[in-house]
Amino acid sequence: MLKGVIAALWEEVKPEEIPVNVVFILKSEVQHLKYQLDMYRRAGKTVYVDMDFVAGLSDGEAAVAFLKNMGVDGIISVKMKNFHACRKFELPFVLRIFALDSRAVEKAFGQVLNNDVETVEILPGCAALKVGRRFKNAGVRVVAAGLVSSEDELQRLLEAVDGVSTSSKKLWKVRA
Repeated sequence: MLKGVIAALWEEVKPEEIPVNVVFILKSEVQHLKYQLDMYRRAGKTVYVDMDFVAGLSDGEAAVAFLKNMGVDGIISVKMKNFHACRKFELPFVLRIFALDSRAVEKAFGQVLNNDVETVEILPGCAALKVGRRFKNAGVRVVAAGLVSSEDELQRLLEAVDGVSTSSKKLWKVRA
């Protein structure tokens, strides 16, 4: 499902301006989120929400249940308690990983294996070129995100990982 180019939205964008099928809402407010979800869903988009950046929303089971009832297709978070809540409610989850150094990657890899996480988002995107294969070899879907600025870089990433999340409208138009 999370294949190819994914539109990463830091602000609202009209659905007709988004030529890809999957969007990641990276910033919102709890009172505005339902409007955004409905707008993108009506346009046929699959919508994942980064619940760590929804103003007015907390963590855990109640927040995940709220988002599921609102109609999200999946959740993104750095927090394992949100992963466990998503598992309880059978909601797809993307664990965001910051690959700052080898120690951070080792810790994240251990969390992923110990908890059967199915999908990770590795930031920055260039780090996914170095560590993405390790996750893929363990049967984990990999999305690269952050600091992806050129078509060449996007193409190299798409050869190495499952998907690339980018806020660059120019890169949304690139076909893998």
